[in-house]
Amino acid sequence: PFCNIYWGEVVLPIKILFHMRLITNIIKAFFLLFAGLFIFFMLKMDKPGAVNYPSGQASSVEIQSISATISKLQQAYQLRDVSKIDDCINNTMDSSSIFILGTSPNEIFRGKQGASNLLWGDWKYWGDVRFDLNRLCVDTIGQNIAYVVFPGTVKIDIWGMTFPLQVSGVMLNIDERWVFTKMQFQYALNTNYIVFAKIAAIGTLCALVLLSIMLLVCLAYSRNKVD
Repeated sequence: PFCNIYWGEVVLPIKILFHMRLITNIIKAFFLLFAGLFIFFMLKMDKPGAVNYPSGQASSVEIQSISATISKLQQAYQLRDVSKIDDCINNTMDSSSIFILGTSPNEIFRGKQGASNLLWGDWKYWGDVRFDLNRLCVDTIGQNIAYVVFPGTVKIDIWGMTFPLQVSGVMLNIDERWVFTKMQFQYALNTNYIVFAKIAAIGTLCALVLLSIMLLVCLAYSRNKVD
């Protein structure tokens, strides 16, 4: 009897560990599959040509002038020199009317000081921002107002991950120079990814619950055998 009890005490924990390892591997495989699909769709979405805006109504001269201003903003985002913030605002924005929305809900900036705060935070902590002016869309509203939208990417410093961007804004022609008066930065992400993440979280929770139930059943069975 002693041998039988001892053998049961050795074998049952091994069986429990085997089942736990099996379930753990299943959970890992599930997460790897989800991560692989996520990366696949992200890369597919970020391919050149994935964002196709309709043709704008601006003339080639207006587009060239507007592109020159956006190029200055691009150069400033590449340099990321916070000592040049005032120069960037003076060259690309109307400081008296500028209003900017960032990628986060609480990023709402108005006026020159607001724009300065946004640029300081972006250049210090955000990432490597690249605008794609080859896909710039410009619609003029009268002679001195234009709506612009163009895609881009940002490689976030702290994560090293690249995300697609969409930048839109309203520009004014002041003294033959186009400058931003309104801007919005947003991540160009498909919100279906949030749904996929929620499904993965629910599936993982169910798997953990099943694992816990199986573990409790095995422990109860082991105690009954010992008794």
